[in-house]
Amino acid sequence: MSQLQFHPVWKDKLTLKQKEELLTFFEEQAPITGKFDAVLVRGKYKKNEGAVATVLLRNGYEKLLDIKQAIVEITDSANHLVAAEKFELDLSLKGDSALPWSFVFSRESVKKADVDSANWKIHVDLQEEIQTKKE
Repeated sequence: MSQLQFHPVWKDKLTLKQKEELLTFFEEQAPITGKFDAVLVRGKYKKNEGAVATVLLRNGYEKLLDIKQAIVEITDSANHLVAAEKFELDLSLKGDSALPWSFVFSRESVKKADVDSANWKIHVDLQEEIQTKKE
């Protein structure tokens, strides 16, 4: 049975309503097995011309996944690049679970600033990951 986990910072900062909304979104997703993926929860452009994408990072493996680096791309419905950036992370994602996370893109990373965020697609390419023993 897949579960939703929260990073300690998120656990303390999110309201009960925000946690419930994320849980509902999580429960609406089709389960995955034997792979990692990311699902866009919401996105927006920032006032400083950057962007932020809140995603569910989903670990369909049975093992704990330690994520250290990722290249994250946002594309539009025609697969044109909206934003891309490499992120240094320190996240642990339990086996068969999901974790909400926000990627904040700098202004320099944004290539198209006029795409409706409802049409964004997210691609998270793990550059450095460590699968540890089965939990």
